[in-house]
Amino acid sequence: MLSPRYWIFLIIVLTAVGYSMIRLSQTPEVISSDADPYSYQYMQLENGLKVLLVNTPDADKASAAMSVSVGSMDDPDGREGLAHFLEHMLFLGTEPYPEPDEYQQFIKQNGGSHNAFTSYAQTTYFFDIDNEQLPGALDRFSPFFISPTFDAAYVDREKNAVNAEYSSNLKEDGRRIYSAQKMAMNPDFGFSHFSTGNLDTLADRENSAIRDELISFYKTHYSSDRMTLVIAGDYELDQLSNWARGLFSDIPQREVHFSRPNVPVFVTDQLPMDMNIEPVKELRQLKFMFPLPEIKTQYAYKPVSLITNLIGHEGEGSILALLKDKGWAESLSAGRGLSTDNASTMSVSIGLTKLGLLHIEEITAIFMHYVDLLKANGIPDYLKKEQALQHEMMFRFQEHGQISNYVTRLSSNMLIFPIEDTIYGDYRTDLASDALLKSYLSNISADNMLRTLVAPGVETDTIDPWYDTPIRIRPSSFNKAIEVADLNQLHLPEANPFIPENLTLNSGEATDIPVLLEQAEGRQVWYYAEHDFEVPKAQVLISLQIPDIQTEGRQRLLAKLYTRAVNEALNTYSYPATLAGLNYRLSATEKGLEVAVGGYYDKLPVLLERVFETMQNVEISDDEFSRYKASLQRNLENNLKARPFQRTVAELKNFLIDPSFSDTDLLPLLSDVTLNDVQAFAAGFDSKLASVTYVHGAMSVEDAQQLGALVSHYYPARIAYPATSRLVHTPKGKYQQEVSQDHPDKVMTLYIQGTGSSDLERAEFGLLAQMISSPYYQYMRTEQQLGYIVFATALPQKSVPALAFIVQSPEASPEKMMEHTDIFFRQYASELKNIDEKEYDLFRQGLITRLLEKPKNMSEKAGTFWGDLITGRYAFDTRESIAEQVATIPHARIINLYQQTIMDADSSWLLYSKGSQDVQVEGFEPLSTLDRAALPRFAHPESPLPTEIIKESSSQ
Repeated sequence: MLSPRYWIFLIIVLTAVGYSMIRLSQTPEVISSDADPYSYQYMQLENGLKVLLVNTPDADKASAAMSVSVGSMDDPDGREGLAHFLEHMLFLGTEPYPEPDEYQQFIKQNGGSHNAFTSYAQTTYFFDIDNEQLPGALDRFSPFFISPTFDAAYVDREKNAVNAEYSSNLKEDGRRIYSAQKMAMNPDFGFSHFSTGNLDTLADRENSAIRDELISFYKTHYSSDRMTLVIAGDYELDQLSNWARGLFSDIPQREVHFSRPNVPVFVTDQLPMDMNIEPVKELRQLKFMFPLPEIKTQYAYKPVSLITNLIGHEGEGSILALLKDKGWAESLSAGRGLSTDNASTMSVSIGLTKLGLLHIEEITAIFMHYVDLLKANGIPDYLKKEQALQHEMMFRFQEHGQISNYVTRLSSNMLIFPIEDTIYGDYRTDLASDALLKSYLSNISADNMLRTLVAPGVETDTIDPWYDTPIRIRPSSFNKAIEVADLNQLHLPEANPFIPENLTLNSGEATDIPVLLEQAEGRQVWYYAEHDFEVPKAQVLISLQIPDIQTEGRQRLLAKLYTRAVNEALNTYSYPATLAGLNYRLSATEKGLEVAVGGYYDKLPVLLERVFETMQNVEISDDEFSRYKASLQRNLENNLKARPFQRTVAELKNFLIDPSFSDTDLLPLLSDVTLNDVQAFAAGFDSKLASVTYVHGAMSVEDAQQLGALVSHYYPARIAYPATSRLVHTPKGKYQQEVSQDHPDKVMTLYIQGTGSSDLERAEFGLLAQMISSPYYQYMRTEQQLGYIVFATALPQKSVPALAFIVQSPEASPEKMMEHTDIFFRQYASELKNIDEKEYDLFRQGLITRLLEKPKNMSEKAGTFWGDLITGRYAFDTRESIAEQVATIPHARIINLYQQTIMDADSSWLLYSKGSQDVQVEGFEPLSTLDRAALPRFAHPESPLPTEIIKESSSQ
């Protein structure tokens, strides 16, 4: 039973919500949390463009986003993918900046990033950049919406990039399922159409040139009154306002009336339907989709969110808890699907076991019975108030993440919510009436559903023409009269015991870096009092270092099975904590086991102790073990079906890191693992164990010491810290390795390793990667059209720097990719020498900005410190030290590095996937000719514990 303090707190918070609503009616200003350090100003330009300005004090990055109320559902008939193609084209030149790489080069050069996406109803463009460079970025961004050139040469080339993007997703089950389900929808409903585009849909036709249609589509839909702009930076709001007016007032307001047709998602009387989809990977899913009335106007009440939160609940009495008890399901998720001005959908996805495939009718009956409970009994007020409370706490204590993500969300929200609720709309939850909830619940019925079964070997009779996915669509065969045992186990969740009651800040004395509170052989407890982010939260990170897991593949499998069993045993208990903003994670890592608990700190020790109790007392039945083992095997096999470029990078890391175990290595070991083996592991892994505990947040030193004592009570250190894995030093010579892949695309990954792990060399490689990434992309993707997935990047491993050049293509062979990479290398050698010092300084400052970018929330800050701590960097200065080195690197040194590392390279590895072609890249020997065991390893860099930290912590 919850204490009276909980109900008092609930009343206070909900009263605050009511006050916000009163305030809303008095002023059109954007509502923000009192704890939000940002300032906001809304304005509307004379051309109708809605603009939100955001002052971000002391920010090192600035950002902007533009959302346009047009998406793939607005593609003209027969021109599927046109909206997406248009999104690509706006990056490839404008009248003030006609060069196709100008925008990207400027953003990258100044430490930024950029992207865009096309959804079914919106298209959004965004960037972030060094704060000082915001004016230049806006000057290059605004012409996208005023004067794009649509250069005919690049129109023709970029079709190939769109087609390559389409090809890269042909084996992606998420895309295949998404596309297949559209085939069951009303063909007059715009969402049902193919959305990516390919060479057929974007081809020139008689009396229909694709460039002309692009321009026509742009002039129809890219109208200022259908756009929303957000600009954020560490500038006065008046200055941001001047830039908005000066740069975006010329966006034309088109005199074109546009409205989407009001057609239903499914044809009348089409439902209920059953659909079968055969996946590429070993997937087993049962999906339900229900068409609902529109929900946009009900955003303040969030009725569908409340309903899906209950359907997707994982605690006692839930649908998932009962399905797991029966051994039929592994997971369940529920949520809103699409949402337009006239319609919406709700979706439920259940991850099935093999046994569950035999009980589809019973699973459907259980789901429908739970919905019937909601219809018959209604949703009690305490659950409505809990959701309102949870959302209000999220709003009150929200922490900003990456600024580009934030402004992108805001620009999108401005198309959805009233302006005053641009921020608050995601959280605002007024108490929904029973009548409103019933109006949506009434649409969740067996007579109004698309039921989809995704599994290998299902019966199919036709093919999705876009992704070649085998499917079958039939009238639903669900038997409503089927009887299922144990339906009485279903019930609504009780009041959430993890709702925090204490939200005071208890942080200790401020320090620049974490302090060491306790130190003994094989045991450390570290602490950092958070003062930058004043939220009642904490992060506790615990590394249980177990040498056998690091050195033996079989032990790593046992660790994976053990953590799966513990997580399953904890699920019903911990799920309410997750809803209340308190999460835990238990995972197997290369060092051993890692426990992380984070969120509102009030009930954090309670959850952590329950995690430890379960770890020490977990019980696993024969049936459970069989399911966990089958699930692990399926995951390992599915990993081998990842995208080609991901597979090559994974295999590269597996060869480089010693010891390491690839999915291919682990699969044959799994067959011999028994339940007794896992039970023996659970009982004995702590016999050889060392630990690192890190407490970060609004907790006191005493709180941290108590948590450290809790770790020692359950898992006392018994050994010194074990050695860590090391990186193989690539020998002289050029070597190649094929990575087998069932995918039509071809890929190359060229890896060039540094010679050491000094901060200076890491800085040099990072700076060269910063400089070369945009030109390589421009040459290989935009100019040569060799693929959609193209990038040059820094790829450090175990603190050793490296460069990687990666291309995935539907057409080009690895030989051709490598041939053009060599051509690029020769061309860029002269370009690099000709970069003037002013431009070079911009690259250098851009990298420094990225390295020194401040954490945006407590979790990110804790993760940064933890990264240094777990690798033995006790000065906690990796980024700062590398940034200092970057500032000292002259242009001539980068030219010399390029010559030695790339032009005169005597050591590089090429991993490739050949598709259906026969490949042997000239100049590279087979990697199999190397004796991996005989290759040297890099020493692990580890700094000593600073004595002043030890003294300071001992005095505390």
